[in-house]
Amino acid sequence: MLPVFYLFLAELRRDVRAWWSYRAQAFSSLGLWLVAFPFMMATFDGVAGGYGAERQLASLIGFLVWELCAGVLSATTESVTTEARQGTLESVILAPVPPLLTFSLRLTAVFARQAVETLVLGLALALLLGLFVAPGALALLLTLLTLLGVAGVGLALGGLALVYKSVDSVVAVVSLLAVLFTGALVPLNDLGAVFTLLNLLLPMTWGIDLLRQALIDGATWSQLWGSGALLGLGLQSAVFLVLGIVVFRWGLHTAQEQGSLGSY
Repeated sequence: MLPVFYLFLAELRRDVRAWWSYRAQAFSSLGLWLVAFPFMMATFDGVAGGYGAERQLASLIGFLVWELCAGVLSATTESVTTEARQGTLESVILAPVPPLLTFSLRLTAVFARQAVETLVLGLALALLLGLFVAPGALALLLTLLTLLGVAGVGLALGGLALVYKSVDSVVAVVSLLAVLFTGALVPLNDLGAVFTLLNLLLPMTWGIDLLRQALIDGATWSQLWGSGALLGLGLQSAVFLVLGIVVFRWGLHTAQEQGSLGSY
């Protein structure tokens, strides 16, 4: 267990150094959202009317979950693509550390760094909009369960990248769908059966909805467990994670059979 922790620290240092190399891009993105998100809230209020603090908080929760998950969603694909372009992918695969463990640790490192970014952005937006909420252990659990499902999708996309090398357009489409159909910006609860279908098919939708219930409506552990929602989210995340592992291993096996790990 200890060697795995040291490997994680190494991957975390690697990710932070890479982030620091592109810090101007990261800070500009932060500045963009500090302007764009309050502008969106003002626009929603102007168009819909009465888009008050509770609705703004619902949008903020969904947006922050999307912002956190977006980096995790694309992390494995970006890592595979970068290694392939640099001609080092085959070396990573042939290293004594299992490839699935290597890319899982990289995924975890991205999550840790992205979590700090998202926390800073969330605090800044909350202060700008005058929105205040106190996340507890339940909110943390719901976030982690949601991220597990997203990590599974990220691993699956990474598996596709091992075979097809460049799947940036697929990642972009998935990210766009995550904004439009998970209720990240505007809750979709009024869609009825359509919302239920989106809950089951998209890894972020259910998590965002439950987080809103916990942070805005004051839902408790017992209420979410009694309704089956907490168990359902856990099972959904497990299914996505297992599916991601299966697709990643398939992609690795296929690429090795094709002998295409050393080419891009």
